[in-house]
Amino acid sequence: MNTKVKTICLTACLLLVTTFLFAQAPYSLRTCLEYAVENNRNQKKMRYDVEKASYARKEVLGALLPQINASANLNDNLKKAKFIMPNFLNSMLPPQAQDPKAPKYMTVEMGTTYSANAGFSLNQQVVNFSLFNALAIAQTAEKLAALGAESNEEELIAQSAEVFYAIQSTEYAAEQMEKSIELVGRMLKTMEVNYANGLVRKTDLDRLKVNLVNLTTQKSAIENAASVQKNLLKLQMGLDVNLPFEVEAVDWSFFEEKASSETVVPFSLQGQTPYCLLREQMHLIELQKKSAIYENLPTLSLMLNYQYNGMSDQLFRGESNYWYPTSVLGLSLRVPIFSGFSRRSKIHQARMEELKAREDAVQLEQSLNMAYMNAQMKLQDARHTLTLQRDNRGLAEEVFRTAENNFVLGLSSLSDVLNASQSLVQAQLSYANALNECMKSLIELKKAGGNIRELMNVK
Repeated sequence: MNTKVKTICLTACLLLVTTFLFAQAPYSLRTCLEYAVENNRNQKKMRYDVEKASYARKEVLGALLPQINASANLNDNLKKAKFIMPNFLNSMLPPQAQDPKAPKYMTVEMGTTYSANAGFSLNQQVVNFSLFNALAIAQTAEKLAALGAESNEEELIAQSAEVFYAIQSTEYAAEQMEKSIELVGRMLKTMEVNYANGLVRKTDLDRLKVNLVNLTTQKSAIENAASVQKNLLKLQMGLDVNLPFEVEAVDWSFFEEKASSETVVPFSLQGQTPYCLLREQMHLIELQKKSAIYENLPTLSLMLNYQYNGMSDQLFRGESNYWYPTSVLGLSLRVPIFSGFSRRSKIHQARMEELKAREDAVQLEQSLNMAYMNAQMKLQDARHTLTLQRDNRGLAEEVFRTAENNFVLGLSSLSDVLNASQSLVQAQLSYANALNECMKSLIELKKAGGNIRELMNVK
């Protein structure tokens, strides 16, 4: 028994350690997107809608199959029905045997004390264009639900990727701020030694301390922004916001390769999920118009009833116990003749909806093309800005090194060093922001080109 307990405890500890290590492992973009697609709350609801649409289609399909029902009844006729009829019995007697005082009418009690029946009925639609069309509508609704889920998934991929890259850029900015703080801190220590030896003024020392505090405050604000972005990404992924969460450090070679690549993202209108969604909506409107037309057509159905009836004055025993079967087989034809022009009005309404959908299709096609061209221009502009900011960052680094060396040699003032430090920090932040904007533009272009799912394959 003790061995089993030890084994269970050891297994539990291993599971806890494994879970802890997994929770602490940094997430890659691919891991984040796969987790989001699988666990996002809204995406789960969309999958439920797809499943619901599938059941709705099966419900309509079931109406086309034979409808079979069984029934049974048992009645105790506490008060039997009575009928009034002419007293033909007295009139049938010979005249000398007739009772002149007999009533003109007599009362006859009908039925037995107990009655029962059991049987089944079958109904089968033979010709019903409206019902056949309803099945096509249900199938189209199922496709619409699937396309809606696909569209929501693509939007989720784009948003999650943007937040992921934003986190990487923000954390990079925080790292650069930390380096600047280290540089200023190193200078501060040198200044404190020089101040103790009477080589610098207290004003210069205080200015450097103020600059260090400002940099520390700015770094804290950047770190808080990264934490907010992480919580947003966890919410989109469907991950518990209370769990620890880290993303992979930025891979600048991959970042700059993607941001600087001149590869043309192909554009395919037929591959655009919003366009496919609208096409299915147009098909649905066409089917709804057919439904209004089919209401003018006849319907034919097959009907079969079979019952077994029983009657008895005693509870199904004795001489009055009778059982007999009944059955009916027939066809039911329904022919619409006049509906006060209501069906014609329905057809005209459906035609108006069809015309509106065609206008929507033209407008959507133009909007998608415009979004694609705008995304291309935005990416080109972002790439140009990235090149400028990369050069500007290198220049700011060189200016700071020169100012720091000149300050040590007494060739420049502290103001020159502080200005160069602030310029370096701003250049680093601007570079990180430019790279983030470039990646956002690339994501937007992939989305506009209908290729957003390619991000799922990024390693």
